[in-house]
Amino acid sequence: MLEKAHGFPTYKYSEEAILEDAKKLKTYNKDAKIVFYWNAFLDYPMYKAHNDYEANPQWWLKTKEGELDLKNGKIKRYDLSNNEVREWWVDVAEENISNQDIDGVFFDALIQVLAPSNKRLWGEEKYTAIKQGLKDLIKETRERIGKDKLIVYNGIRSTPTRNTGNNFPENTDAIMIEHFGHFNSRTKESMLLDILEMEKAGKSGKIVVFKTWPGFAWVDKNAMAKSAKEKRKIAENNIQFPLASFLVGAQEHSYFIYNWGYRLEMGCLEWYPELDKSLGKPLNEMQRNGWELTRKYQHADVWVNLETKEAKISWK
Repeated sequence: MLEKAHGFPTYKYSEEAILEDAKKLKTYNKDAKIVFYWNAFLDYPMYKAHNDYEANPQWWLKTKEGELDLKNGKIKRYDLSNNEVREWWVDVAEENISNQDIDGVFFDALIQVLAPSNKRLWGEEKYTAIKQGLKDLIKETRERIGKDKLIVYNGIRSTPTRNTGNNFPENTDAIMIEHFGHFNSRTKESMLLDILEMEKAGKSGKIVVFKTWPGFAWVDKNAMAKSAKEKRKIAENNIQFPLASFLVGAQEHSYFIYNWGYRLEMGCLEWYPELDKSLGKPLNEMQRNGWELTRKYQHADVWVNLETKEAKISWK
């Protein structure tokens, strides 16, 4: 998935950068699936499409007091209850993924749209209308792009105050769990819910992207001050718990991501010995005993303790 601000400063706009680099990637692997990042809620100025949104102030989302609803005081949000906004959004998606080198679209920020705290900002009626608008947006995108292109969305998120599962089973192909074991999803309860949601979504036939962290992230200044070699070593030492947590709940189309950020230098191309080992087929489903989870594969036995954050993968 090629994201916002991809290719800067070589390219002026994200659309151009994504399409050009998708073409390059396909020359190396024609079977790779390249997904176009197109945020479903936030108006990022690095897109050429931003100019259209900027020119239509009637599309800008406002609070119930009539003030602009801005993220971090600067990024405009889409009013998904507005039919014109959705039609424009789908136009941009269709135009960019009609390219032969692009295989789908990534809907980001759905969890931000659904946050119950938005009711205080927009009012109950507007909140309900925007939630419905989001469902309509996914349906309208599917109708326009057809069945052969992927719709990936973010996603599943479990925190101490809220559990967001696979809320959009219709018209989507893949779902992301972005913050397993990190940020606001560190508790044993949150981690268990994420694993259970991965298992459930996978069994329903969805592709599930399980994003994990090595105990630090790009926002941790002390960790980022370390050398690339030191960060890589920390990640190497910490991979067992997130990988085992993934393996106890993984289904046929589940995928594991392990790095500390979203840029190339943040571990995105690092590789670890565990990733070359053969698992074989799963011999059973995840077994639970309190906060301990186990599972057997043909070539590995997996044990995880979510309470102590310990894990062991016994490779045969």
